[in-house]
Amino acid sequence: MRVGLAGLGAGAVNALVANPGLSNHSHVMLTAGADLRVEAREAFAARYNARAFESVEAMCASGEIDAIYILTPNGLHAEHAIVAAEHKIQVIADKPMALSMADCDAMIEAAKRNGVRLMVGHSQSLDSGILMMAEIIQSGRLGKPTLLTSTYYSEWLYRPRSREELDPQSGDGGITLRQGWIQLDILRMLGGGMVHSVRGITVVADPQRPVEGAYSALIQFADGTPATAVFDGYGYFDSAELTFGLGLYGRPRSSKTNVEARRLVASFATPADEFAYKNETRFGGPRARREVDPPMEKHQFFGLTIVSCEGGALRQTPDGVIICEAGGWHEVPVRPRLYAEIELDIMYDAWVNDKPLRSHDGAWGKATTELCLALLASASQRRELTLEHQVPF
Repeated sequence: MRVGLAGLGAGAVNALVANPGLSNHSHVMLTAGADLRVEAREAFAARYNARAFESVEAMCASGEIDAIYILTPNGLHAEHAIVAAEHKIQVIADKPMALSMADCDAMIEAAKRNGVRLMVGHSQSLDSGILMMAEIIQSGRLGKPTLLTSTYYSEWLYRPRSREELDPQSGDGGITLRQGWIQLDILRMLGGGMVHSVRGITVVADPQRPVEGAYSALIQFADGTPATAVFDGYGYFDSAELTFGLGLYGRPRSSKTNVEARRLVASFATPADEFAYKNETRFGGPRARREVDPPMEKHQFFGLTIVSCEGGALRQTPDGVIICEAGGWHEVPVRPRLYAEIELDIMYDAWVNDKPLRSHDGAWGKATTELCLALLASASQRRELTLEHQVPF
């Protein structure tokens, strides 16, 4: 399957070097990329021996790709997904799927009209450990879920940001849509997908970075099962203290990470300096990663997620999933596989066998987006909100 990459920013750097990722998957050939920046296009073409285009439209019209991975700014996901669909290109859109329900609908309609598949990716709900938890839950061996909890503490708000990301009027800069989408996607999947309502509260605690940097949410599924989601991106406590010292990509998480992040942000004299530094981490920039990540040896942790059921409880471990039952605890070993590899497996399988996606299609992505937007609206209105567009897992 020939894949083109829309956008060569920091997200593309992660997608390309994650192992296995877009550049080293056994069923994928990276044949093209598109970006507005000359330096990014030149660096990409030289490193991957692939064609580089000035626009997503030109790449989609080139005949060089079968599928597109959209990693452009969130507000452009819908536009670029529709362009790709009109050229009969399979679509993997980065999370969040879009910034409005109308854009989600437009993406789904364009894919349906043109007979292509639309997937929403870059979600750690597709990590092998989380998928095993979902499999155990769906098997019924522990009975029905009775309570789901997910907590994540990181330095997310103190990673270098652009002006738009720190502008509360942009509708795109806070933690809920950018990171909460993943956490809520995990909870939806483990709880069966059908969320009934949400009561959310968001937190803005740093006037120098005036977008929401934390939230808390009480979620109720259609069958009455409650779930709680907590995300704090202010970089004081760190979830690695609760997850075996491991963080994203299964790597050890240094206790100095949060302190160093805050120190770096404090070193910028102006917002322009911070944006310039962020630009240097994009493809073609001097701080972009050059190496390919080594294969995962341990599961990655997007915070700590625990599922209580009628007959036991589940949580991830570095090597699999622990099942806690009345008779004792035991671990189910699971080979660590990164979401990037699994989502490409899903799209390739559907494309090569001409069948629907088995997971995380447009309707699923729309439902998680609805939950994110409802959490934000609930926080603003200070009341519980009911959801209308949920689909089962």
